[in-house]
Amino acid sequence: MMKKATMLAACILLLTQGGALAHGGEMHGKKHRDTRMDKLHRIMPMYAEAQTKINGALEKGDATTVEAEAGEMAGTIPDLKKAKPHKNLKKIDTFKKIADDFGSKVTATVALAKKGDIAGAKTAFKKAEEKCNECHATFRD
Repeated sequence: MMKKATMLAACILLLTQGGALAHGGEMHGKKHRDTRMDKLHRIMPMYAEAQTKINGALEKGDATTVEAEAGEMAGTIPDLKKAKPHKNLKKIDTFKKIADDFGSKVTATVALAKKGDIAGAKTAFKKAEEKCNECHATFRD
């Protein structure tokens, strides 16, 4: 089971990193006109790294790491909600709803880890990951 989770985390990391580099020839080293999008581009790699750490910590039953990493993610939610995606801007309300849902799932992960409820934190974080996938499918991939 641990090997499968590690493989999944590695795939997710590679996909999110690769996707971040493939926005229509855009150079991600330069600044965008939208400072909120600049923040989003700095947040996404952190999410991928934190996601890997959280999943590993959940497998090990390490509530402290889950709480710390998910807490760091939760701290970025206000910026995420203010960001504008690259595509489907007409669906910005959907983007904000997904960001809200993602935020509530990450916050729940933090609270459950703080209580030592690894099973609950695992369920909450899985739902947060589903929100990532939903958002990427509509606004990025």
